[in-house]
Amino acid sequence: MRYSRRIGFVTAMVALAFAPVAAIGAGQNCFSVMAGRNATRNGAVLLAHNEDDGGQQIVNWMTVPHLSHEPGTVVRLKNGGTLPEVSETAGMIWLELPQERFADSYMNEYGVTIASNACLSRVTSARLNDGGISYWLRRLMAERAHTAREAVKIGGQLIERFGYDSSGRTYCIAGPKEAWMMAVVRGHLWVAERIPDGMVAVVANRYTIGRIDLADTANFLGTAKVITYAEQHGLYDPKRDGPFDFKKVYSAPSSYYSILNIARQWRGVSVLSGKTWDPGADFPFAFRPATKIGPRDLMKLLRDHFEGTQFETPSTFNHGNPHKNYVKRICSDSTRYSFVAELRSWLPPAVGARLWLAPRRSCVQPFVPVYCGIETFPRGFARLGWRRALAQHFVADPARFQPVARLAYWAFAGRAARIDADYAARIGGVRQRRDAFEDAVMRATAIFEPHAVALLEKNPAKGREALTHFSQIWLKRLWRFNRPVSSGRMKSSQPHPSSTSRKPS
Repeated sequence: MRYSRRIGFVTAMVALAFAPVAAIGAGQNCFSVMAGRNATRNGAVLLAHNEDDGGQQIVNWMTVPHLSHEPGTVVRLKNGGTLPEVSETAGMIWLELPQERFADSYMNEYGVTIASNACLSRVTSARLNDGGISYWLRRLMAERAHTAREAVKIGGQLIERFGYDSSGRTYCIAGPKEAWMMAVVRGHLWVAERIPDGMVAVVANRYTIGRIDLADTANFLGTAKVITYAEQHGLYDPKRDGPFDFKKVYSAPSSYYSILNIARQWRGVSVLSGKTWDPGADFPFAFRPATKIGPRDLMKLLRDHFEGTQFETPSTFNHGNPHKNYVKRICSDSTRYSFVAELRSWLPPAVGARLWLAPRRSCVQPFVPVYCGIETFPRGFARLGWRRALAQHFVADPARFQPVARLAYWAFAGRAARIDADYAARIGGVRQRRDAFEDAVMRATAIFEPHAVALLEKNPAKGREALTHFSQIWLKRLWRFNRPVSSGRMKSSQPHPSSTSRKPS
């Protein structure tokens, strides 16, 4: 069956302003951009991501060390499956949302960085082995992969072995040399496509991989069953539908054709291509940017609320707050963290892979550098150590959502709430302070980094110590920038979980 997606965008947006959510399709709110190394100004591979999740949340930032494991050690998956542990697992930066299956992001010691977007599929049931896999998929990729391509292969093997136990998702997987999008479907189905070196790709909770050529293993990986399954289950008929197009065959229409997701992809493609696209267009999987891009271009895009378009929130509506709209902006009320991973293959990963991080909503926060070589985050950036955090990730614990002054996240969340209360009046000054802070970060980083590279070459341990110290300085300054209360408990800036529905990111 074919579904028309030619939408009068202005008409749709006006109508949606008064429509109940149930009437306008399924939307999630994450957003990612990937850029090949020839599409960027300095030759780095870039992965930019906004992680969006509804309900009451907390974000923990922590590191996991490189680990050695005894023979016979077993990994136990969330739903009961097991698999042998490998002899060594990579150290990594872990951005954690407790109790969530799909919200964590990772950068491992080799620079392999992973985030994701929920992409609802048409497959509603599938036979799984040992309960299937979901939460552990990206974590195992991050723990075991040395390159982005290897991460894709590891993920594919796990999906074929256990089966994916959620509707569907696109994993964004980048390394210092290349970037991939990996689309998975409930059950044992997956396909991945490499971002061409001179191009960028945008995903906003809708599948973007189209035609595939699994014989071209330089650019595609996947299971051949992705086509035969569709034919056997009536999702695809070559005579009726023509050449196989993954996104058209497997996307749930309620999600793929929803303006809730189309709008963010339309905005990202339009900004980066330098062209104003028709929202009803069949957007390309990847395209050449209007100019070569850098981290700050993607930071600006992650902060976007459709400014300068006819869809910008007027200052007279809701105090100019752009975050609570039926059609979510790229930066929205549910954005929990933003990052731009800058992955430079010509430098050692400890310094060449750096994560530009902004907490909560990046429209009011500066991005600060966290180097891959960081050994620990400052105290207060995680509620628990990594071992306890992993062991208790799915343990229901209402206390973790109680705002307390000793945790940085609540300072970030509190500031976002204060600004939202009178956004139009406050955002001008907020942007000035944010940009001044970020300019200082950029200047300091440019001065510091050559010394860090030289120190790493001379003494790796001292080099990592320097990277940790520098990253921690700016993380602590970021916390101070948000004016946390000095002691005691803070008033919650989040609604009770029952008042805001949870949506997968």
